[in-house]
Amino acid sequence: MQRLFPIPLFTFLKTAIKNGGFSFKGLKNTPQWFLKVVLLEPLRWVELLRYNKRIQQHKLEKDPIFILGFYRSGTSFMHQFLTQDDRLGYHTNFQMIFPEIMLTCEKALSPFLEWLCRVFNIRDEVHRIQLSFRYPGEEDATMTTATNPRGSQWGYFFPRMMMSQFRKYVLFQNVPDSEVAGWQNDYHFLIKKISLANRGKQLILKSPPNTARVKILLSMFPNARFIMVHRNPYDVYVSNQRFWEVTNKIYAVGSTQSVDNNQIILDTYAETMQQYLEEKDLIPKGQLIEIPYQNLMENPLKKMREIYETLGLEDFNVVADKMESYLDGQKSYKRLTHQLPENEERTVTEKFAPFIRHWGYELP
Repeated sequence: MQRLFPIPLFTFLKTAIKNGGFSFKGLKNTPQWFLKVVLLEPLRWVELLRYNKRIQQHKLEKDPIFILGFYRSGTSFMHQFLTQDDRLGYHTNFQMIFPEIMLTCEKALSPFLEWLCRVFNIRDEVHRIQLSFRYPGEEDATMTTATNPRGSQWGYFFPRMMMSQFRKYVLFQNVPDSEVAGWQNDYHFLIKKISLANRGKQLILKSPPNTARVKILLSMFPNARFIMVHRNPYDVYVSNQRFWEVTNKIYAVGSTQSVDNNQIILDTYAETMQQYLEEKDLIPKGQLIEIPYQNLMENPLKKMREIYETLGLEDFNVVADKMESYLDGQKSYKRLTHQLPENEERTVTEKFAPFIRHWGYELP
């Protein structure tokens, strides 16, 4: 995203070839990739030439607020809730899908894309809501859509590489220091670009892989604040099964054969949480708050006030009414209930037992 070369088309094709090419079922998900990496190329060059130096020189006035938590733990709700505070900036879906042109084209294109979403009732199948390009996005997804080889989420497009990317660029296992530094440089560039798009506001960011990156994030943003949302691991596991079914259907361009989704959920959850528990004590006092998902759902305004007070954020009373109005609009949203299959109960319990006990959830 910060270089003219290699061009995105080359990186995308190289990634595809390295991971078995395009599957027959995945062909339906490839047109948007080719439209993106070909049609946007001239605009990407314009944005780089116009803004690259300005992004490099941009400094964040305040370190970000990071929402941590595994996929399907309530982090998206927390993120959307906090973005009701206009004093905070955030990373939009437009910026996530079109990171190459966010500074040049978002103001012009976003209203048109919003209109298309309303007219054709385009859905966000993952979150089961109408798609909006103004809703919050995730930085790890952005690094992947920007065709950065260090993007941790290439595995959603080429499922066979999920675990290798996870261990390289989430856990940073067995990677040279130069590669870690390269990821930090790429990520910092993205954060500065998002900050510039938000006119320097303090950013509220959410990307589940950051749950395992506390140490590295603190090295980059020593005054960052962290909100950890945790949920009953059994519910997380079952919800992620549906999540994988949906992402394989709408995102995968590579083969999903020989990919064990359940094992990926078990391993990524356990390894992410283990690294979080090992690193969370590095966070200075007053910069971390842990929120149970159930408590957040039962009394969201109370928990939000607690977050503001614990992390020393700005006056909560200023935004309380707006957050309450947001909650009123969410009452019609139906949350899915999940049941852990009996034949998987033992396996999940054995893998997740340390975290079930740590968070105080009940074993079956």
